[in-house]
Amino acid sequence: MPKRDGKAAMYRNWSKAFRQGNAVYKLNMLGTAAVRALDDRFVALVGLDVRTVRVLRLIGDNPGIGFAEIATYGALERSLASRLIQSLVRGGHVERRNDPQDARRFGLYITETGGTARARADLLSEVGLELLFQNFDPAEVVAFTGMMDRLADWIDSDEFERGAAIRLDEAARRAETL
Repeated sequence: MPKRDGKAAMYRNWSKAFRQGNAVYKLNMLGTAAVRALDDRFVALVGLDVRTVRVLRLIGDNPGIGFAEIATYGALERSLASRLIQSLVRGGHVERRNDPQDARRFGLYITETGGTARARADLLSEVGLELLFQNFDPAEVVAFTGMMDRLADWIDSDEFERGAAIRLDEAARRAETL
């Protein structure tokens, strides 16, 4: 990443190719650019990158959550979820406790150190969101957020999963003839 005044410059110039992509490509680019713009600051102030903070928040919001739920709710690959959890445990941000009903299962709980890190991350996130949406009317932000919520519900539905399997299988068959 290029340096500006001795500090890493924000991830820049990605928007040139943005308009060439479809909606999924654009959502991916927006998410990547937003995270990259903030990640260094999260590491500097919180000691954790944005992705690890996401796992910390899941644990803080769902005390006793297990590994499988974190992988599912966080939309994380299982080995990545495991590494992020291990990092949080080693850093003292999270602790594991055995499930009183099933000794084979453990739950994850945020510690005081984790709570402090989360509070710092929440402050950075709040400021980052204000910056991100500063050129939008409040109604536009509400509409955008509502559309993302609807899209998430749709993608997470059985109907979408069935439709994707059918349509993508057919597209794959057609693509083989090209």
